[in-house]
Amino acid sequence: MSLPSQSAQSQIVVFCGKGGVGKTTVSLALALKRANEGRKVVVVSSHPLRELAVAVSLDGLNTRFPVAAANLFVVHLEPRDLIAEVVQKTFPMEWVVNSILSNRIYQSLIEVAPGLKEFYFLARLQQLAERRAEASGTPDFDLLFWDAPSTGHFLGTLRAARNFETFLSGPLAAAGADLARFFSNAARIIALPTTTLEEMAVTETLEMCAALEKEFQLAPSAVLLNMASPLVDAEATEIEKLQAAVGAPSREGMRFALDRGLLERARASDIASRLRVRMVTIERVRAWKDDLDLLDRIGQALGAAAPA
Repeated sequence: MSLPSQSAQSQIVVFCGKGGVGKTTVSLALALKRANEGRKVVVVSSHPLRELAVAVSLDGLNTRFPVAAANLFVVHLEPRDLIAEVVQKTFPMEWVVNSILSNRIYQSLIEVAPGLKEFYFLARLQQLAERRAEASGTPDFDLLFWDAPSTGHFLGTLRAARNFETFLSGPLAAAGADLARFFSNAARIIALPTTTLEEMAVTETLEMCAALEKEFQLAPSAVLLNMASPLVDAEATEIEKLQAAVGAPSREGMRFALDRGLLERARASDIASRLRVRMVTIERVRAWKDDLDLLDRIGQALGAAAPA
């Protein structure tokens, strides 16, 4: 299968990083902003949609953001279901399909076959990016946002495509080679590592970026610093004023907040010096009316983080 030209597919934007740093919220926030600007955006979530709806509600989207509602799509790709589709297409007789899918050996193979589920996930992701309208030949989506799983699973998923090309032969190897070419082309993918400024999250982010660059020649376009203190981007003169203001013993709470903010500022500076890419600070949102309001506020902070 020949790959389409870069202009004939969606741009893939990957939100990656440690579990629990807010990738889902951040990806939905930027998707909402871009969709409200008239771009067709599909978010591939690492969470089943029912689980996602509990975590982040889009209730009221049609009323408050009608333009975004027409342009924003959220999907969850379950690898087991994708493999089941292959079985259904291969065997037209329903009783044969049911026998295979219910077979314990088949179910065990799906779970233990190295990289099989990841391979089919990436294949569907590629199909979404390359899907085009028959009449015009233009991509169905302008942007594909991948809310990637935690670092280890994310890197393992990318490695799966390369392993299928390297270790197998036949149709799967050819498809693996196609995937490997697709995901190794940095022009197709924008990586947005997302992290809080906690020590473990920062360490994992740096290690993940090193692996992406070494194994896939994929450097981050920017690093998203989620739930950061306002001091991360504060001017030095502002910090000096705050330090003078919290000198009194009665202001221990303020001093704690200042020390915490300065620690986050130091960690942000360390990331910037080591990765040499743009930092996009997303300050903690302290009050919001509902989830749509929260996403809208975060989206404003993310305006320059990805292509329009």
